[in-house]
Amino acid sequence: MVAVLPGSDPELRDEYVVLTAHADHIGMIQDVRSDNRVNNGAMDNAAGVAILLETARMFTELAEPPKRSILFLVVTGEEKGLLGADYFAHHPTRPLENLIANVNMDMPVLLYPFADLIAFGANHSTLGKVVERAASKEGIALSPDPMPEQAIFTRSDHYTLVRQGIPAVFLMTGFQSQDPEQDAAAIWGSFFSNHYHKPTDSIADLTREYGAIRYDFGAIFTQINFNIALDLATEPQRPYWLESSYFHDVIGQPQTQQSPRATAE
Repeated sequence: MVAVLPGSDPELRDEYVVLTAHADHIGMIQDVRSDNRVNNGAMDNAAGVAILLETARMFTELAEPPKRSILFLVVTGEEKGLLGADYFAHHPTRPLENLIANVNMDMPVLLYPFADLIAFGANHSTLGKVVERAASKEGIALSPDPMPEQAIFTRSDHYTLVRQGIPAVFLMTGFQSQDPEQDAAAIWGSFFSNHYHKPTDSIADLTREYGAIRYDFGAIFTQINFNIALDLATEPQRPYWLESSYFHDVIGQPQTQQSPRATAE
């Protein structure tokens, strides 16, 4: 599914901020010993798609669209090898050179009142500062990648656009909780160990184990996503890879060029 909110600036509306999430999961398990065989994917990734859709709704309520256009992209086949996102990266609905950045939402774990956000890839481009500003407006800190050895930045839909030279970040709830009685890292680890890619990634099962889904913090996550996209769609300068990043030299030509009138604003 692809939808576009056209930008309002005559010179910038042909540039696009791409917001992504994947809609599918891994289907049925083959274990006949279990009656619960459907991998529901509540956190991975119905939560991400819901945030994407609500972000789109928020943009439609602005008095005037931002200067750049916003491209909302829901893909399939993420669990099978980023298939939908890879197809889009090679057959984009808008010219590839006009896609200035990608913000991807995959498995926000809305089981605790998160106090920080992780933006995988934030240290590779100027998107890191954008995410930090957007999160701080909602009282949320930006934390570094807590598990760099797992190379998570290379394992979700955004990476297909990274390979085309487009700066991207992959947003996830952090490991700190605003509730001192809750160990966010332990909850996240428990979810990952016991429910990730399992039929129990469902609202009913997760509610029984962890309590009510934190839709209130889903709203905060959505507001941060909206803040990021609005910033990117408004700022004159396009995001670019940092010289210290591996991707600056390896992925191809970094997007350091300025948009029209960038120096004049």
